[in-house]
Amino acid sequence: MSDIARTFRIEGVPPATGPWARAVEWNGMIFISGLRGIDPETGLPAGTTDQRLERILEHLSLTLEAHGSDLSSVVSTRVYVTDMNGLRPAVNAFYEKAFGEHLPTRTILEVSSLNQNDSIEIEFVAIRKKEPDL
Repeated sequence: MSDIARTFRIEGVPPATGPWARAVEWNGMIFISGLRGIDPETGLPAGTTDQRLERILEHLSLTLEAHGSDLSSVVSTRVYVTDMNGLRPAVNAFYEKAFGEHLPTRTILEVSSLNQNDSIEIEFVAIRKKEPDL
């Protein structure tokens, strides 16, 4: 059995605001904590839904790169939204842009609220392709 690697800080990704790892890797599997569209300069959610999803994509890409992976290796996701009817079309467009033909599994759940009055948070599971840069 391989060791468990925990990542707490990834350059360009806002640091975790509580006692959790940004990502945990075990046996070639990368488990990424929920990412939100936080602007690294302000520490607040970006202004629009599209801007938030773009930030999530940036944070995800940096996290995957640090772990020797990329978007094509994302195998499963869990999406939390505060307004299913209003946000699902934007989430669908995000998935088409981010993953193209490499669509992962997805569960989408409506929740009553998210931290900092955010509207979208997404967890990811991916497979490592090469040795990580950590």
